[in-house]
Amino acid sequence: MPSNRISEKGEKGLKVTSYAVTIFFLVFGTLPLVWLFLTSMMDNESIQSPSPKFMPSVPHTLTVTIDYTGVDSKEEDFYKKDAMEAIWFPWAALIRSNIGEITVEGTKDGKRLFRAKTTSAQFYVGQMSVVPTRVVNDQVMKLKLATIADRKLSDFAWYGPASKPAKAPGASSSHEVAKLYRDFFAAHDVLAGEITSIEHSRNPMRLFDSFASLQRMASGNAGELGFYRYFINSGIVTFAVIFWQLIFAGIGSYALSQLIRSNRLRFSLLMFFLATIMIPGVSTLIPQYILIKNLHLSDTLWAIILPHFAWGFVIFLFKGFFDQLPKELLQAARIDGATEFRTFLRIVMPMSIPVFTIVGVMTFLPVWNEFMWPYIVTKSPENWTFPVAMNDMQQTTNRNTIVRPNWISASGILSLIPLLLLFISTQRFVEKGINFTGIKG
Repeated sequence: MPSNRISEKGEKGLKVTSYAVTIFFLVFGTLPLVWLFLTSMMDNESIQSPSPKFMPSVPHTLTVTIDYTGVDSKEEDFYKKDAMEAIWFPWAALIRSNIGEITVEGTKDGKRLFRAKTTSAQFYVGQMSVVPTRVVNDQVMKLKLATIADRKLSDFAWYGPASKPAKAPGASSSHEVAKLYRDFFAAHDVLAGEITSIEHSRNPMRLFDSFASLQRMASGNAGELGFYRYFINSGIVTFAVIFWQLIFAGIGSYALSQLIRSNRLRFSLLMFFLATIMIPGVSTLIPQYILIKNLHLSDTLWAIILPHFAWGFVIFLFKGFFDQLPKELLQAARIDGATEFRTFLRIVMPMSIPVFTIVGVMTFLPVWNEFMWPYIVTKSPENWTFPVAMNDMQQTTNRNTIVRPNWISASGILSLIPLLLLFISTQRFVEKGINFTGIKG
């Protein structure tokens, strides 16, 4: 049945154009985020390749079986050193081959002797500490065993000579990486045992080792919590500021809007709060730092939190919303005997969820992403917020770790997760708050 709807001239073309423009901005708006996620899973060679590569390749996994039949030693450290040599020396030589994991199975007289495993998350964090050069000999690895154990750069399980029978090793792979591994030990005679099998596979989970590397890299500076410590610090600072702004700025704005009877005084106070917005933040950095230092709060989270306790723009937003509240409803509450504080809690706050939400979001964004002030007032890594930690990571090139580009991309992805969750959960209230407060784009 034909539709009786009257369509205006050019309506169809306008609809097609609007959809095309929306899709265009959606694609190009999300393209940097997609590229950031893809590079977080790539190896250095793919990222820095002269010919652009857009999809990460799954890293190689090598499972090496070494037989120690005929070797007299029964000491665990002897075999641990041999296992570390079978992992770290060839990996450093084949660092361009996108290896994601090497597992070494040690056997003796048909029984399991040990099992050692190192992932790329462990190797690249410890590379500069364990194999900074291409020197391959027993003495080098003896000196590095303590470092590997202290920083947990390899997993080693010792079963001993009296363990269960070993599984039959699989057939050696003919893959190029397995061949390069075997050729390395053909040229460097450092292993006490004999390589009987080299199996090759690919493990997709190793694509996400860059995220695990962040945790291992930060654990030396920020303590056992590692990279999570920076998230916790940013969360404490951000939610402390949001709580203060919502409660105290909300109460102050309500008093400014509904309780002050003098128009002249109300206008003067509003202009005072708005005047604070006009002062460039950079011009107050030195006075703020001197004040925080005199209060003996430098290098603490309080030093980051306190300067955010008074925002004139938040007062302006709250007042604009509270001015639109029905005065009859507030007057009825007063007639019923409710105090102003109870009226604010029971009537004003439930009606003001949209503006409270938009103030929370607008507070979250600058505080979570703030870099300059936390960078100035905090020196200890355990007090760094996430942006300060990201900046330090990008500048780190020392004897312990060389930061890789995929780690930087991984940290960027992690920093976006709280923001995405915030917008997804508060979008509806933010739209209502914008309509009520009259904010225009």
